[in-house]
Amino acid sequence: MYRIMDSYQRFNQKNNMLYRNRWDPTQQSQWSLRHENQLKHIERGIPGFALDDFALANACGVLATTLGTGINRPDSGLTSWQPLPPDMFFKFPEQKPKVTDAAKMTNRIKRVARYLGADLVGIANLDPRWLYSHHYVPDTGESKPVEIDQRYKYVISMAVEMDYEIYGTTPSAVQMAHVFDCYSRMAFLVAAVAQFIRLLGYHAIPSLNDTGLNIPIAVDAGLGQLGRLGVLITPQFGPRQRLCKVITDLPLNPDHAIDFGVTEFCSVCRKCAIECPAQAISYDEPTAEGPTISNNPGVVKWHLNPEKCDYYGAYTGTNCGICIRVCPFNKSQARIHNMSRWLIQHAPRVNPFMVRMDNLLGYGKQSEPSLFWNNGF
Repeated sequence: MYRIMDSYQRFNQKNNMLYRNRWDPTQQSQWSLRHENQLKHIERGIPGFALDDFALANACGVLATTLGTGINRPDSGLTSWQPLPPDMFFKFPEQKPKVTDAAKMTNRIKRVARYLGADLVGIANLDPRWLYSHHYVPDTGESKPVEIDQRYKYVISMAVEMDYEIYGTTPSAVQMAHVFDCYSRMAFLVAAVAQFIRLLGYHAIPSLNDTGLNIPIAVDAGLGQLGRLGVLITPQFGPRQRLCKVITDLPLNPDHAIDFGVTEFCSVCRKCAIECPAQAISYDEPTAEGPTISNNPGVVKWHLNPEKCDYYGAYTGTNCGICIRVCPFNKSQARIHNMSRWLIQHAPRVNPFMVRMDNLLGYGKQSEPSLFWNNGF
């Protein structure tokens, strides 16, 4: 769980790094720098940064970033807040029976979400503190208040796993393609889960990175814990997943936050901070304040420096992700790795030894991006 200070205020989406590139004079050069470097990489034909690689990245994001949908834009395309028209093949009754068994419906929602592509699903009571205070509209520069009716009491948090081998190529356009592929799949996932709920007679708001903060919602829903590198770490995939959500008034039974030793391990590890080329990850103890306006103050945690992180992403022309690649929690479900997870949770005294072994065995090294095209994985 989080330690939340009395000073905490809801975060304004305008201040995240993606949108600061649009309005903040100190950050606006990042967008053009990213594009310039992408073109330079393509001209050089470096494996992982060639024309085919960047074309793949754009193609993988087609569902999430075009066709009216936006990864960070609310109420757009597949993430519309309004019911999508049911297929003419089906006919549904106008009066639908109310849910009386929340436990049964919770199991069904999780079954539906997994069938539609979620690798992890959890339910949380909607904490309004995790909603953005304002949405940012990049086309007009407006900030519009986020207003959600009080009837929306629950949020379905979902995660889609990122492939271990492909993500191991980071930083590369191959890895970036996989990230966009996850978002395209999640655009379908949240739209379909929301549509299922609406056709039962309830309301649903599908959401990717918009409307609210995915990580604290996922923590509340019992999917994982926040790590030093600033992303969710889960028992199944470590930091190697993308998050989305559906906010609803459908009666559900919330899950509970979990603790499997992440905070204690991250306190002694620091591998993500050491390996970060931008030195954007804190070596220090958790604090309630971050270094920039793109941090979310009032919560005790490890705060990144998003400006340094974004600059290095612009330099590579990608969304980087080295910290995820090198994280010791980023392992498969092999027996030896599950044994390591058990020790981290139940015997934290061995954490320093586990970090040394992770380094000694060479985990976290970059994979060759060309293996993607050569069927190497």
